[in-house]
Amino acid sequence: MGLLDKIIGKQKNGKSDKNEYSKSIKKKTKLKKILLPNSKAHGFPIHKRHREKIINKIVEIDAKEFVGSFLECHFIDCEIKIRCSAKYTYVLTNKCIFENCLIWAHKKQIGGNWNPKFKNCSFKGRFELRFESKLINCDFSQAKISTVGLLDNNTLDEITGVTYPTIAILDLKSNVSELENIETTDNFEEFIWASKRDSGLIIINLEEFTSEPKELWNKIKNFDFIKTAHNNMYKT
Repeated sequence: MGLLDKIIGKQKNGKSDKNEYSKSIKKKTKLKKILLPNSKAHGFPIHKRHREKIINKIVEIDAKEFVGSFLECHFIDCEIKIRCSAKYTYVLTNKCIFENCLIWAHKKQIGGNWNPKFKNCSFKGRFELRFESKLINCDFSQAKISTVGLLDNNTLDEITGVTYPTIAILDLKSNVSELENIETTDNFEEFIWASKRDSGLIIINLEEFTSEPKELWNKIKNFDFIKTAHNNMYKT
């Protein structure tokens, strides 16, 4: 069928096929549908899923009256809307895999460790926690980060969207002495002390640790283990 026929409707027995073009569009457009609960707890709908492959869905991660579970599920091309606190997010998504997903925290994700695997994912919303598994090709440009620990990432090679005033500290455990030797704000010193045993890298927003982030940045920017997505630009 030619393009003109699709636009004006191909004639069939003197009648135009009005649905032909709309059907073609529907086939090409992958509209995400909400993943509906598949179980109930005391009459309340919940998700109770185990090792399912969930593709091209809008998934609500929530904990209202009762907490469900997506234990060891594999999400592909999904929009994940997190509406519960981090402690419930951990329970609901234990040992999951997220691939090509938008991880949208509608509620702040603060505290604790998160163990799912993430590949080719984008993060949106506020995060202040630790990722136990290595993040592969993930983007934080839409996220509001306070402090995020990536316990199995040692470089920013797999991470984008870390731009000043958000910075990454690589291998803090090995480099903590150099940071302790410079004069910084009390809040930053406390953070360094509390995080110095963490492996991997730590992403922090300097504006949340001092009222003068540029002054702090100028003191630490020349360390090789201090990075941003545009490190050369901000080290001048």
